[in-house]
Amino acid sequence: MNKRIFVLLSFFLLSTALQAQEPLFNILESELNRNFSILKKEPIPVYYISIRVSETESMGVAARFGNLQNTSIVPAKSRNITTSLRVGDYSLDNSHEIRGGSNNGLSVSSTQLPLDNNSQAIKMTLWAQLDALYKEGVQSFEQVKANIAVKAEKEDKSPDFTKEKAESYYEKPISFNSLNVDLNIWKEKVKKYSAVFDANKDIVDASATFFMTLSREYFIDTEGRKIAQNRVEYHLVLGVDGLADDGMILPLYKTWFAYSIDQLPSDEEVLEVAGQISQNISALKKAPIAESFTGPAILSPEASGVFFHEIFGHRVEASRMKQEDDAQTFKKKIGEKALPEYISVTFDPTINLFEKKPLNGYYLYDDEGIKSKKVEVVKNGVLKDFLMCRTPIEGFSKSNGHGRAQAGLTAISRQSNMLVESSKKFNNEELRQMLINEAKAQGKAYGYHIKDVSGGFTTTNCYTPNAFNVTPLIVYRVFVDGRPDELVRGVELIGTPLAMFAQIEACGNSYAIFNGTCGAESGGIPVSCIAPSLFVKRIETQKAPKSQSQPPVLPRP
Repeated sequence: MNKRIFVLLSFFLLSTALQAQEPLFNILESELNRNFSILKKEPIPVYYISIRVSETESMGVAARFGNLQNTSIVPAKSRNITTSLRVGDYSLDNSHEIRGGSNNGLSVSSTQLPLDNNSQAIKMTLWAQLDALYKEGVQSFEQVKANIAVKAEKEDKSPDFTKEKAESYYEKPISFNSLNVDLNIWKEKVKKYSAVFDANKDIVDASATFFMTLSREYFIDTEGRKIAQNRVEYHLVLGVDGLADDGMILPLYKTWFAYSIDQLPSDEEVLEVAGQISQNISALKKAPIAESFTGPAILSPEASGVFFHEIFGHRVEASRMKQEDDAQTFKKKIGEKALPEYISVTFDPTINLFEKKPLNGYYLYDDEGIKSKKVEVVKNGVLKDFLMCRTPIEGFSKSNGHGRAQAGLTAISRQSNMLVESSKKFNNEELRQMLINEAKAQGKAYGYHIKDVSGGFTTTNCYTPNAFNVTPLIVYRVFVDGRPDELVRGVELIGTPLAMFAQIEACGNSYAIFNGTCGAESGGIPVSCIAPSLFVKRIETQKAPKSQSQPPVLPRP
């Protein structure tokens, strides 16, 4: 036996031995096998079952205007079990779309598990889930077959579930105590950070929050997968609300994300950011409301990241394309130009750092037990691939490890770490001059510089306008006649994806990371986007809604 085989075999034996030490794995596997052995022999057989267990512990502290607001020194712990079941076979099962109906994905069952490893209690919970899921699955499968019989032939004839190689992976559990985080230190820090806002009477609410989360994810299925992996997160958040005299709420915030405590910023950096936020709130309160606008714009790297996530990323999540009611923007465009030829887009959940900064969209195995993979979606403007889970589409029969879901929901194709790269780069001064020149050419008095955004949303189905909406927080007018830039408020960036892509003219030479949580059909999942600044020849904006409530009658204490 050569050395390499010996090392691999040793690791496998060690991993198997470690798994055996965890009672939860043994309990789940025993009950899974017992139920599967029965259900696969039913007249309408079960051919696949999966179980996900998410254990989460969290602690944190928060302060408001320099005073401690709340604290959770003792970890709050929960344990959720999510079970899915498939009847039929890989080609046709109960997850199949019922056209004109409400079945647009696989049903799952989710509930809380006892925190101690009480074998009988866990087995009773899983038994009840599988019994209910089987009855529901049989009913759905009968509806699927009836729907196929009366509807036109479906355009996408790919199977309902992919066949994948089974892998096992094991990490030892981590305890909160081993992280050695002193929350008493963070009590003083968040009090100090939030106190910066107390002197500014333009601010109606302000807080600083530190929290940490330890998650342990288990996955086991009837194809032989057994996976246990950990995730430790640290978050620091500054959240501030101002209020304009006309009733418009002015929210600004800054978040930091890290995998280790030493990746969080220094006190000096946080206090500097807090001071800038305070100044921006006062400036926004005095700023004019922007009217609807079409014209050129520069998007900062942070804004560009949200822009690409919303208008591009969601349209390459493949499982959604299998639904007949999806607009399928890019489904038939493989090998065609999707973006300018100097732009490439990659999704890579296997990396946790970019230029030594943490990425939120990192994971080793997805929520279907498939190993994460780097996916080159666009190369030099040409569409090459999609983000795949175990729901195939025509021409794409395998998962590339992007099946993701919040605990309690069904995994579908979702984004991870998006990297937008450009082979044609310009510095900030060059982009600004492009903006001014284009505004002049369009007969505009100014263009926009969008510096910060809060997030956005998009629609991808074909029954509503296939549009997007991104909410900027800090936006400046850049005048063509040389006047100083002017801060404006109440801007919403809107549009349709293909029209917007056609307006991208140039990219900057600096990058920034946007770490956030993306919400979609399978819930909130952590994602990141690394992108350069963009010069766009024509954007469209509309006025943001504002509250109709009167400002406070009494001054803030």
